[in-house]
Amino acid sequence: MADTQGEVKITPDSLNKSFVKYRKELLMMPVYGLKNILPYVTIRKGVRYKEVVGQLDGDMQLRPYAPKEVDTKDTSVVGRELETFLGSCVKAFDPNSVIQSIYGSNIVQDEGLKNVPITKAVCAYLMGKLGEHLYETIFSAKRNPEGSTTADLYNGFKTIVDTEVSAGNIATGKNNLFNIETITRENAEDTINDIYGAMHNKLKDQNTYMYMNNDTKLMYERSYQDNHGSLPYNQQFAKTTVEGSEGRCTMIGLSCVPKDFIMVTPRSNLLVGIATSGPEVTFSVKNSLISHFWLDFVASMFFGVQFDTLSPEMLLIAEPAIE
Repeated sequence: MADTQGEVKITPDSLNKSFVKYRKELLMMPVYGLKNILPYVTIRKGVRYKEVVGQLDGDMQLRPYAPKEVDTKDTSVVGRELETFLGSCVKAFDPNSVIQSIYGSNIVQDEGLKNVPITKAVCAYLMGKLGEHLYETIFSAKRNPEGSTTADLYNGFKTIVDTEVSAGNIATGKNNLFNIETITRENAEDTINDIYGAMHNKLKDQNTYMYMNNDTKLMYERSYQDNHGSLPYNQQFAKTTVEGSEGRCTMIGLSCVPKDFIMVTPRSNLLVGIATSGPEVTFSVKNSLISHFWLDFVASMFFGVQFDTLSPEMLLIAEPAIE
């Protein structure tokens, strides 16, 4: 079997051998598909179904030395569940079509996948596609066991926020919710500054990210340009940190974030659970039942997201008020 970019006969056996030979690298491909958001979240590997996470709640402080005094106020862990869901994929594909498009794909453009055997490149392409859809839905996914897409597999960050708002756990009265108007070029700079002003002081003291849609970030940059004109230190108006934050609050524009939704939190508070190995997880290729010339890509893995805490000291959500 030729293993070049010319005439190639791709078989289930050759692809499965590549899955075995390059297993460690290939199992990272779904994570690589999350590359745009990967620097701004915390990955928890090996989470299958549920894992309890949370934050220590309670107060303790130094006082003048008193060896007989004991603080009896409760200290507890406020638990949250990071739940991952088992997702599966059986995708029939024409290997010749994949080969024709694969070398123009962003998935295999990094240096580590150049000049690799075509069977490995095909495997990487298939695995990477899984990750691309995880990125696209990481805020908007809404669990629907009867669904058929990645958007139905798990609950994304915005879906979790909506649930917690309905339950009263994220609210203006709890200081982890701030209501804003629809963001425009005219009000973008003032809106971002108002959001920063509404943050808890302990949240301001940390290195945080302000997550927003990339169109919102562009509107902010244009709004900043309109309001301040040309500045010697910012000729491109590529503002990356919020004014007044002393570089601690970095604005991140991502296409997967819904419009008119902004979230401020440290990276450690956004948990992404994933399991690409272990029981119930599989990645293989089989002869397709659809056509003698096609193959079936069979995959199953766990995925889910969660906030470590909803405390205003760690999280602020900004969105228009629900009418």
